[in-house]
This record gives sequence, C-alpha cells and structure tokens, in this order.
Amino acid sequence: MPDVRRSLWRRQMYVYVTPGDVLVERALRGFPEDVRALGRRCRIIRTNARYGGGFYPDRNEIELAAGVETYEGLGQVELSACHEPYLRRAVRDSQGHLAEFPRYRDWVTGSFLRQGDHANPAEYFADIPTNFRDTAELPPAIRAHFAPLIDGSALTVDFTSEPDWPMGVDYFSLATFQRWLAGNE
Repeated sequence: MPDVRRSLWRRQMYVYVTPGDVLVERALRGFPEDVRALGRRCRIIRTNARYGGGFYPDRNEIELAAGVETYEGLGQVELSACHEPYLRRAVRDSQGHLAEFPRYRDWVTGSFLRQGDHANPAEYFADIPTNFRDTAELPPAIRAHFAPLIDGSALTVDFTSEPDWPMGVDYFSLATFQRWLAGNE
C-alpha cells in the first residue's frame, strides 16, 4: 500500500472514496420507497464469492453481485450502482431503432432474450460491454448509457438528481424490460 500511495502522490492523483451510505442512497434514487427503505435498513456488503448477489432476510444483508468491483473509478461505481432506472429508460427509448442496428438487434433477439429470466437488467448491464466493444453498433440511448464503460466517454447522466420520468411498478418488471428489448411496445 505505501508504494501505491507514493505512486499516486508522484502523479498528483487523488482517490476519492465515496462513503457507502452515499453510494447506497445514489443507487436507490428513483426506486419505489419500499426498496429505498430496505436499502437504508440493511447492511450492504461485497464479497469475493463468484455468484450473484441479493437480499438475505435472515441476515438482513444485501450482497453485491460478483463483478461489482472494489477499485472502480467513481463514474463506473455510480453507473454500476445507479444504472437501472436509466438503463431501462435507454432500452425503452431505443425500441424504434432496432432495425438501424442489426448486429445489436440480432444479439438481443437471437441470443440475449432466449435466456428467459436470465435476460434481466443486471445481466444486460454485464453483457453489453463484453459483446459490443464498438459503441457505434448500439442505438443512441444505449450507446450514451454504456459509452463510459466501453470507451471512456464522459457520463451523460446526472446521478445526483432524481429521474424526471414516471416509473411505476410495471416500469421495473422483467416482462416490460424484455418487451422493450424486443421492440414490442
């Protein structure tokens, strides 16, 4: 650790560690109140285990899924933590553009959606940067959402403000997300 500190000091690089409570509040912004309340009263942990995370009521804990890395940049941490309402909006707004992006359309309809319940926002968030290293292959709203992860573009979303679009229960359903991916709404 001392070598890392010296290296950062020489390059005049500063590491900002966002307090966990702040990350939790940012991540839950835009979710229904009962979800935000759950996040406020549970301990949120990150383990080294290689499996999906989830809520464990017997321990009153939320485990972050494997892949939520400890040493990410703030932008990636915020995008990882806060992305779901914005990701859903990007997918919704991209429905009319599927024909313009055939590689993306074919991947979504021919591969991703065939996974059934596994074709969910968390998996989509993990799969897009892996399968699309060129953001030009993505519809504009999805490109804007993922470009910071894929090519290092600046974030276009202000995670410090509340989403300004309506989000009811149906907005967060898997069926709605999958209909939007398929361009069927």
